[in-house]
Amino acid sequence: MISPKLSPNKSNMFMLILMAFIIVASFVFVIVQDLSSTPAPGWVGIVVPQLVFLGVPSAVYLIMHRTKIREILPMRRLGGKNILMVIGMSLALYPLIILINFVTTLFFGNPIADTMEAVQYEGGILLMLILFPILPSIFEEVAMRGIVFSGFAKVKIFSAALINGLFFGVLHQNFNQFSYAFVIGFVMCYMMYYTKSIWAPVLCHFVLNFVLVLVPYLMSRFINLEALEETANATDLQLYQWQEYLISFFVLIFVAALFMAGFIAIYLAYKRHNLRRNEAEGIVTDTYAAAREAGKSKQTAFTWGFWAAMGLSLAWMIYIQWIISQAG
Repeated sequence: MISPKLSPNKSNMFMLILMAFIIVASFVFVIVQDLSSTPAPGWVGIVVPQLVFLGVPSAVYLIMHRTKIREILPMRRLGGKNILMVIGMSLALYPLIILINFVTTLFFGNPIADTMEAVQYEGGILLMLILFPILPSIFEEVAMRGIVFSGFAKVKIFSAALINGLFFGVLHQNFNQFSYAFVIGFVMCYMMYYTKSIWAPVLCHFVLNFVLVLVPYLMSRFINLEALEETANATDLQLYQWQEYLISFFVLIFVAALFMAGFIAIYLAYKRHNLRRNEAEGIVTDTYAAAREAGKSKQTAFTWGFWAAMGLSLAWMIYIQWIISQAG
């Protein structure tokens, strides 16, 4: 039975409070850095947002709803087949994420790139593989696919995944990451919907971040970047760049389309497997339909809390983008 204490309104309100807390904490964090006599190491920009900005509000919410912890964070065992299929879907999503990032970087830049470079310079690839995959896959998933998603059990899965994806996008506080984080968040909601386990999106998040760190590192080790720069300098730089962009763009489209075909095939198998598994174990997959049959499905997903959270988040992202443009 789904607790009436968990609802879209409470989830949306949590997101509104979370974003307000993140904005205030960000200002405090910047002020502390400015007052400090020595600049903070790059890894601080990863650890503090995860542990403090996300960890503190999430911990407070979970303490307040500790009697419903199993509904908020269902930790059902995935099983070997699900683990393999989640990993497969995650890897199949990678080219699409790279394509989206490639396009949005042209318009909004890539704010996270500087942080990743600083962390790699200070601690090497090992520190990056610890911080980037592990922390977000825990703290972001507890907040988004745990606390926020749990309130939408009596809402159609598409609407729940859409709202969750939008929230996950604005959580990253810049338009570049918003674009592909939305897609990732949307997909991970469906992963959790069928398995009824927080471990599915946690695993997906970990795999994606691990690959997003490891692949660029390996490419930088094996591709002669100096030779590429010499080639660019020996030609019309602007023409060379546009030719490079266009070729990369069409190659990425082809590769992304090919991998998405694989993603769809794995997803359909994943869906069938978990529908059978849930039926065999007496677990209701479509909680919206069950609530509707019981006459308890009249819940509005797009509450005023949703619009307030999105409005505040978008205004904050526009402000950050303006700051970046001024600095550039």
